[in-house]
Amino acid sequence: MGKKQEPRFNLTYDEVIEKAQSMQPQFATDLQQFTTFNPWFTDSVNMQLVTEIADGISDSSESSHTAEIERKTATISQMLKSAGSNYQKLMYYVENGLGNSKAIGDTFGHSRYEKARQSEKEMISLLNQATKACNLEDFSSRLLEAGMPESLPGELEDLAGDLAAIDGEQEMLKKQQLLVTSERIGLFNSIWDKLSRISSAAKIIFAEDAARLAIYQLYDGSSDGPANPATPES
Repeated sequence: MGKKQEPRFNLTYDEVIEKAQSMQPQFATDLQQFTTFNPWFTDSVNMQLVTEIADGISDSSESSHTAEIERKTATISQMLKSAGSNYQKLMYYVENGLGNSKAIGDTFGHSRYEKARQSEKEMISLLNQATKACNLEDFSSRLLEAGMPESLPGELEDLAGDLAAIDGEQEMLKKQQLLVTSERIGLFNSIWDKLSRISSAAKIIFAEDAARLAIYQLYDGSSDGPANPATPES
């Protein structure tokens, strides 16, 4: 796995884009002066910045992943309620047909129920345990005699399978979001690095031009802080 990307800027994503949009047109106008000062500043650098700004504006991948994860979470919450209701229904027939001893309760995982209500992984395990107990030869006929619908164990098994499937989808989305976030940070770091180099050079090129310096200032109303972007990268 590659090294985790960390932001090299202290602005929001939107603020980085706003800063880039305000700086890039002036940079394009002043490009010849920048190139004379340092050959690193080329039309290619300008076009890269234009492309990255456009990519940053159109990039909604992280928010899309977040929204999808939230939808999965809401679905899981509803499924946990349904699973809990069906499990309680089963336990009604268990008590009527098999009794309410601790041994019976443990066989059907009753002590785990409260924890399972809050966790899909725990609920999956509980439902599988309860389904297995329902199908024990000594219990099956007595549960049916107590009025348990013949379909109930299968419904519990299906719920466990559905929960496992959506839980897996959510975990995959979370892993993908880490990658998407890293890629987005990489894009905005690249934008910021260019802006930093432009800003640092502008302080020398336009030292006597307050209006231009204001355009090339990275942080409005404050010091830009240390930067060392004016020399070409090796």
